[in-house]
Amino acid sequence: MDKTTLYAKAFLESIRGIPASKLSPALSRLKALLKKKEESRLYPRILKKVVALLEYESNAVITSARPMNESLQTQVLKKLKKNFPNISDHDIQFEINEKIIGGVSIAYQDFLFDGTIKTVLKKLIK
Repeated sequence: MDKTTLYAKAFLESIRGIPASKLSPALSRLKALLKKKEESRLYPRILKKVVALLEYESNAVITSARPMNESLQTQVLKKLKKNFPNISDHDIQFEINEKIIGGVSIAYQDFLFDGTIKTVLKKLIK
């Protein structure tokens, strides 16, 4: 794991549960720490990584080759919510990727279900 990721994960853990009004001092402390370690150049990359980690934690991405009809979306959402009861509708986004040929993949936090035809074909080739 690179330094940027390590700093981003550590910073993210240090601000969990802190109200937004208290973020400014935390950012100042991070900046001071990086300056002390002569790594100030990492600051913008660390912040980008923190944002990416926050987005990754909060959004479920459901990918299909073609748009799902409403009935199929409802079925997929029911199964996802059964496994992750705390997930809300605004945390779920649907994406289209024709390269997967067919099937569906679901990514949420550290969970990945890949039921795409592309993956099945890759496994058959090996």
